Amino acid sequence: MKLRKLMTILVASAILTGTLVVSGCDNHSGNEWQRVVCEVSTINEGAPFVSAYMNAGADKISGTEDDYYPIDFAPVTFYARTYNDLIVVPEDGVYSWFHITNYDLIWHPSEDAPDELTDYNVTGGMCDLIVPLREEATVAILLADRGMKEQPWYRDRLFVNGDSYTATAEMIFYGHETGNDQVVALGGGITVTFIGVVIGD
Repeated sequence: MKLRKLMTILVASAILTGTLVVSGCDNHSGNEWQRVVCEVSTINEGAPFVSAYMNAGADKISGTEDDYYPIDFAPVTFYARTYNDLIVVPEDGVYSWFHITNYDLIWHPSEDAPDELTDYNVTGGMCDLIVPLREEATVAILLADRGMKEQPWYRDRLFVNGDSYTATAEMIFYGHETGNDQVVALGGGITVTFIGVVIGD
């Protein structure tokens, strides 16, 4: 009887251990569990982003000859590190970099922002950036081109009517450590304020 009870306990323990190992493996496949972990350090150097239909130029007066019509890019800075201090990765070795290859851009309009912003979501956008281990690297991501800014819901509401609104730009980046083809995702986001005319940089 004691032997049967002992066997039951051992079998139950083995099943529980196996379940924990399998579930643990499922949880250890993301970015934070790689030899080289890459993280979004800052977007737009940590500052909010302003998207405007027009820039008033150097004289800071709209309607003059130095006005121009900007295209909006946000600088995204990444930092790469090892999983922990016990992992030694030789400089210029096979796992010494993290390679960002693609991104998604998902607009989340606020209540007062136009729903048409979501027509400009990006899925699988191309991006090519190598982030060296223990260093930062930056890439510029397009937020708003002139095609977006010339749409009536952007141009007329902001430039003609003098309105403004905000939206969140969610960014999901995809990449892998060099020497490994397992693609992982890392995310970030930024609040964007849309206005008609911006004065200054």
